Amino acid sequence: MKGSTYFAKLLKENGTTHVFYQDALLPQTIKEMNEIGVRTIMAHSEIAAGYMADGYARATGKVGFCMSQSVGSLNLSAGLHDAYLATSPVIAITGRKVPALQYRNSYQESDHQKHFSGVTKFNALLEDPQQLPMLLRQCYREAATGKPRPVHLDLVHHMCLPVERADIEEDFWANPEFAVYPTARLAATPETVKKAAEAISEAERPVILAGRGALISGAGEVMLKLAEKADIPITTTPDGKTVIDEDDPRWCGVVGLYGMHNSNNLLKDADLFIVVGSGLSDQTTLDWKAPKSTVRTIQIDIAGEELGRSYPNCIGLQGDARTVISQLLEATPEKKRPDWHAKFRMLIEEYLALRNKDYLRNDVPIEPARLCSEITKALPDNAILVSDTGFSACWTGTMIQMKSTQKYIRCAGTLGWGYPASLGVKCGHPERPVIGFVGDGGFWYFSNEMETARRYKIPTVTIVNNNFGLAQEMAWMDRYYPGDRERSRRQTSYNATKILFGKVAKEFGLHAVTVTEPDQIRPAIDEAIALGEPAIVEVITNPDTLGPTGYLEVQKSLKL
Repeated sequence: MKGSTYFAKLLKENGTTHVFYQDALLPQTIKEMNEIGVRTIMAHSEIAAGYMADGYARATGKVGFCMSQSVGSLNLSAGLHDAYLATSPVIAITGRKVPALQYRNSYQESDHQKHFSGVTKFNALLEDPQQLPMLLRQCYREAATGKPRPVHLDLVHHMCLPVERADIEEDFWANPEFAVYPTARLAATPETVKKAAEAISEAERPVILAGRGALISGAGEVMLKLAEKADIPITTTPDGKTVIDEDDPRWCGVVGLYGMHNSNNLLKDADLFIVVGSGLSDQTTLDWKAPKSTVRTIQIDIAGEELGRSYPNCIGLQGDARTVISQLLEATPEKKRPDWHAKFRMLIEEYLALRNKDYLRNDVPIEPARLCSEITKALPDNAILVSDTGFSACWTGTMIQMKSTQKYIRCAGTLGWGYPASLGVKCGHPERPVIGFVGDGGFWYFSNEMETARRYKIPTVTIVNNNFGLAQEMAWMDRYYPGDRERSRRQTSYNATKILFGKVAKEFGLHAVTVTEPDQIRPAIDEAIALGEPAIVEVITNPDTLGPTGYLEVQKSLKL
């Protein structure tokens, strides 16, 4: 079997439906992939290809796949950064010039291993084509097992031609059980589960925090049962959003720097912190002050090295989130906490009252809160909402109310990720409506991928929150130019050229509309979803609105 046939067949047998790449490499392999039903999507940059593969992986629970030739390797490594931060399993393939040309100033060549070392958990060289079967299978295993993360395989030759032309001596073997994640449902030890259940029973003010690991594991239903049995509120990180319905009486908001002030206060008051699948970063915990790092903690994570990393007063439960929560549900006695219940309901109701008031804003230019209200009403029950970072994440995370039947996928920190990632999400879920939310600042990064969406007929609906500038930067720079916003804008280049992306999108051949009145928002979104073709809904919003109420209150509390 030729290397090209082995490569394509292995991806097909492992259930990989799409490969995102930038030419030119593995030409025969790409031909054979398309012939057997593995669709190849060529982006306009290696970074965008990496983002598309990442979006595909987060949406489907499968390993994403992206590729580039030698000279594009540094760009492709940058395209893995967000996947690394979000613990998303992506395989990156690059070509590397043959050994005889290394260390001799070869044209377009640099040290690929160094490029990828900081954004992968497995980073291998393929020097002999006969290594292809073992290393390609290992890439799937490394990406999907334990804590999912990107991996990199560097093939000999800048276009990988010797690999795909070789006669592979090894019999064909695939490993589809390692092409999806989680790959195993590991349970915690009974002794530790018993200890954790006792801590829950003893606590007066326990709080659950669900992160992306809870979503990956599908732990929402059993976690809600535990919360109901033991009378515990559930908060989430932005990445844990949709783990339960956000109109459930146990839901108490999104926490962290991009979260809700009242929800952070709830964590500060907790005497037991129950963490399900979260890395507990500085942003999630307000620099480990919400709650304080000394609070008693139960931490559930598939990766043992995370247990007690930032909260050392910890009962660590290593295992799959859904499995371990099921163990806790059985071991934890029923308990009512009327005083605590009344407090956490009061805190969330206070926030909802403020949000609902903002929802009714009828201003022109449009307030982003009103935009979020209209999106909440327009989202189909099976929709996937994909958000860029910065204020996009603040608005969508705290102001768009979602259901557990929907899915929320947020950029882990790389501005511009949202649009190309949404294309990857749609490739993975062609049957579900995929709605992207990006600011104009983020959309500038990869707006050229509108051509990719048109060429491959990828029917996402992208909502561009356009205030003709970088509002989050202005919020920061106002502190250096107090009382003089116009000077702040001039000095910091906050204001961008006033370009209407609706007009640009039409030049790309996409359905596009520019919305300037609040009552136009919902019809525009409904129409775009119904059309079933690539669409841009540009909404002109107030440039002086510096973030949601909850975010601003968090900023004040931190004195940022």
